[in-house]
Amino acid sequence: MRYGLVGLFLLIQTIFVFAAPWDFLRPATEVANIINPIIVWGLGVISIVLLLISIKALRKKSSKRLMLVTFAFGLFALKSVLNLIDLYLSPGVFMNFSIQGFFDFFILVSLFVALFKE
Repeated sequence: MRYGLVGLFLLIQTIFVFAAPWDFLRPATEVANIINPIIVWGLGVISIVLLLISIKALRKKSSKRLMLVTFAFGLFALKSVLNLIDLYLSPGVFMNFSIQGFFDFFILVSLFVALFKE
Protein backbone atom coordinates (compact mmCIF):
# COMPACT_ATOMS: atom_id res chain seq x y z
CA MET A 1 0.00 0.00 0.00
CA ARG A 2 2.76 2.39 0.96
CA TYR A 3 4.71 1.64 -2.23
CA GLY A 4 1.57 2.27 -4.25
CA LEU A 5 1.13 5.71 -2.68
CA VAL A 6 4.79 6.56 -3.24
CA GLY A 7 4.47 5.46 -6.86
CA LEU A 8 1.34 7.54 -7.31
CA PHE A 9 3.07 10.53 -5.73
CA LEU A 10 6.06 10.14 -8.06
CA LEU A 11 3.76 9.79 -11.08
CA ILE A 12 1.90 12.96 -10.14
CA GLN A 13 5.18 14.83 -9.62
CA THR A 14 6.47 13.80 -13.05
CA ILE A 15 3.20 14.91 -14.64
CA PHE A 16 3.63 18.34 -13.00
CA VAL A 17 7.19 18.54 -14.30
CA PHE A 18 6.13 18.00 -17.90
CA ALA A 19 2.70 19.68 -17.79
CA ALA A 20 1.28 22.52 -15.76
CA PRO A 21 -1.77 21.73 -13.61
CA TRP A 22 -3.83 24.27 -15.58
CA ASP A 23 -3.16 22.69 -18.99
CA PHE A 24 -6.72 21.36 -19.09
CA LEU A 25 -7.87 24.98 -19.48
CA ARG A 26 -5.93 25.55 -22.71
CA PRO A 27 -8.81 24.57 -25.07
CA ALA A 28 -11.15 26.95 -23.24
CA THR A 29 -8.67 29.81 -23.50
CA GLU A 30 -8.22 29.14 -27.21
CA VAL A 31 -11.98 29.34 -27.72
CA ALA A 32 -12.08 32.55 -25.63
CA ASN A 33 -9.37 34.07 -27.83
CA ILE A 34 -11.36 33.21 -30.95
CA ILE A 35 -14.61 34.77 -29.72
CA ASN A 36 -12.91 37.72 -27.97
CA PRO A 37 -13.91 40.31 -30.62
CA ILE A 38 -17.56 39.28 -30.34
CA ILE A 39 -17.44 39.56 -26.55
CA VAL A 40 -15.67 42.95 -26.65
CA TRP A 41 -18.23 44.35 -29.10
CA GLY A 42 -21.12 42.92 -27.06
CA LEU A 43 -19.78 44.39 -23.83
CA GLY A 44 -19.22 47.71 -25.56
CA VAL A 45 -22.82 47.91 -26.74
CA ILE A 46 -24.23 46.77 -23.39
CA SER A 47 -22.09 49.21 -21.41
CA ILE A 48 -23.08 52.17 -23.59
CA VAL A 49 -26.77 51.21 -23.33
CA LEU A 50 -26.47 50.97 -19.53
CA LEU A 51 -24.77 54.36 -19.43
CA LEU A 52 -27.54 55.94 -21.52
CA ILE A 53 -30.24 54.38 -19.32
CA SER A 54 -28.56 55.63 -16.15
CA ILE A 55 -28.15 59.14 -17.62
CA LYS A 56 -31.85 59.15 -18.51
CA ALA A 57 -32.73 58.04 -14.98
CA LEU A 58 -30.41 60.69 -13.52
CA ARG A 59 -32.16 63.40 -15.53
CA LYS A 60 -35.53 62.17 -14.29
CA LYS A 61 -34.57 61.94 -10.62
CA SER A 62 -31.27 63.35 -9.49
CA SER A 63 -29.62 61.82 -6.44
CA LYS A 64 -26.09 61.24 -5.24
CA ARG A 65 -26.54 57.47 -5.35
CA LEU A 66 -27.72 57.55 -8.93
CA MET A 67 -24.86 59.88 -9.81
CA LEU A 68 -22.36 57.34 -8.43
CA VAL A 69 -24.04 54.52 -10.35
CA THR A 70 -23.94 56.63 -13.52
CA PHE A 71 -20.26 57.30 -12.86
CA ALA A 72 -19.65 53.55 -12.52
CA PHE A 73 -21.48 52.84 -15.78
CA GLY A 74 -19.52 55.66 -17.42
CA LEU A 75 -16.25 54.06 -16.33
CA PHE A 76 -17.52 50.71 -17.58
CA ALA A 77 -18.41 52.24 -20.96
CA LEU A 78 -15.03 54.01 -21.17
CA LYS A 79 -13.26 50.75 -20.35
CA SER A 80 -15.25 48.96 -23.06
CA VAL A 81 -14.51 51.62 -25.67
CA LEU A 82 -10.81 51.52 -24.80
CA ASN A 83 -10.90 47.72 -25.08
CA LEU A 84 -12.43 48.08 -28.56
CA ILE A 85 -9.74 50.52 -29.59
CA ASP A 86 -7.07 48.28 -28.12
CA LEU A 87 -8.45 45.26 -29.96
CA TYR A 88 -7.75 46.81 -33.34
CA LEU A 89 -4.89 49.27 -32.77
CA SER A 90 -2.58 47.63 -30.25
CA PRO A 91 -3.84 44.16 -29.32
CA GLY A 92 -3.37 43.81 -25.59
CA VAL A 93 -0.58 46.38 -25.29
CA PHE A 94 -2.48 49.41 -24.01
CA MET A 95 -5.38 47.86 -22.08
CA ASN A 96 -3.37 45.33 -20.11
CA PHE A 97 -4.50 43.71 -16.86
CA SER A 98 -3.13 46.56 -14.72
CA ILE A 99 -5.19 49.23 -16.44
CA GLN A 100 -8.29 47.03 -16.51
CA GLY A 101 -7.82 46.39 -12.80
CA PHE A 102 -7.62 50.14 -12.25
CA PHE A 103 -10.99 50.61 -13.99
CA ASP A 104 -12.55 47.65 -12.18
CA PHE A 105 -11.39 48.97 -8.81
CA PHE A 106 -12.99 52.38 -9.31
CA ILE A 107 -16.17 50.85 -10.74
CA LEU A 108 -16.53 48.64 -7.67
CA VAL A 109 -15.70 51.48 -5.26
CA SER A 110 -18.29 53.70 -6.92
CA LEU A 111 -20.96 50.99 -6.73
CA PHE A 112 -20.00 50.16 -3.12
CA VAL A 113 -20.27 53.80 -2.04
CA ALA A 114 -23.58 54.15 -3.89
CA LEU A 115 -24.92 51.06 -2.15
CA PHE A 116 -24.05 52.18 1.37
CA LYS A 117 -24.53 55.95 1.00
CA GLU A 118 -27.24 57.35 3.24
